[in-house]
Amino acid sequence: MAHSMKQACANRNDELYTPPPLVYSLQPYLDKLYKKLKKKLKRDPIIWLPFDTSKSEFVYMCKKYKYKFVFSHIDLGKDFFKYEPKIWDIAVSNPPFSKKLEVFKRLNNFKKPWAMIMNMMALNYQCIGNYFADNCPQMLIVDKRVSFDGNPSSFNSSYICGCGFLPKDLIFKHIKNNNAKENFIPSRMYKERRR
Repeated sequence: MAHSMKQACANRNDELYTPPPLVYSLQPYLDKLYKKLKKKLKRDPIIWLPFDTSKSEFVYMCKKYKYKFVFSHIDLGKDFFKYEPKIWDIAVSNPPFSKKLEVFKRLNNFKKPWAMIMNMMALNYQCIGNYFADNCPQMLIVDKRVSFDGNPSSFNSSYICGCGFLPKDLIFKHIKNNNAKENFIPSRMYKERRR
């Protein structure tokens, strides 16, 4: 059966909250970029977290490292496809799976560094391959299949990056464990959503 491009790129699991191990795997590279932009801009760069609420692990990470940031979320009336902060310099988040291609296109149009989590199985989708063939991304790939819910994951989620976010185009990174079973650390977003 033939599928349209939209159907091939769609998934119902759009609200998966990023666990700390996956968030912190990005931090060393975000820190290098933050410091580099701070010198260039002569001010603290502003990180935009476009798919996040105040309980997002990305928000907690930015607070911990004293980064300047702004967050937005469709539930807060700030739809990524219609909203943009007045000032921002770097975008980092975990976009809805079914909208990832549209997210990558919009971010590339801003011409600012960005890093978004993507299920790496999406590289099998023709729509993603077609776009990346013409708009080659950078990738930060973790060496574990990080769990979002405590159960072992059957796929790898890592970072697709653009506009010079990473110091080189392909980086493989070791992380301590796969965040499953006894090692599970849930995102604080789960607690917020259960209220």
